Amino acid sequence: MKSAPPGTPSGARRVESRDFMGTPGMLSFASLKWLGLGAVVAACVGYLVVSATGSSAEYYQTIAEMRSQPSSGDVRVLGTVQDDVVRSDGGLHVRFTAAEGGQTMPVDYQGTVPDIFKPGIQVVVDGRMGPDGVFHARTLEAKCPSKFSSTQSQGTPAS
Repeated sequence: MKSAPPGTPSGARRVESRDFMGTPGMLSFASLKWLGLGAVVAACVGYLVVSATGSSAEYYQTIAEMRSQPSSGDVRVLGTVQDDVVRSDGGLHVRFTAAEGGQTMPVDYQGTVPDIFKPGIQVVVDGRMGPDGVFHARTLEAKCPSKFSSTQSQGTPAS
């Protein structure tokens, strides 16, 4: 430490910042450690946010998009179940037609069917289009209908 410049109260001393090597004006080793720890924590939090939102973000294609961009891999497709639902194998094998935007697509699914699955419900199927022109779904998810309606029931006065 050096003595204080002239004009400062007696007993006051000027302290210089020194790094771990003793060079004035640079960050200390302890400061660099905390800065590095902060960067690692920020990177971890960023990764967690991105990975959490990526899995919950629902991306799917429409039937028209799937047909215009054929893929040899699995795709997620949105459609509305039509009236031609055929169940077999105790309800674990379902064949139906999905429609969306004037396009239709036959779907074949083997597995547990959601409770709300019925004609008129929107579904997202994950699978691939077979050479037979049938979409072979690995998963079937029913989109929950809205609990709120903008129309009033008949006989119920509007408030």
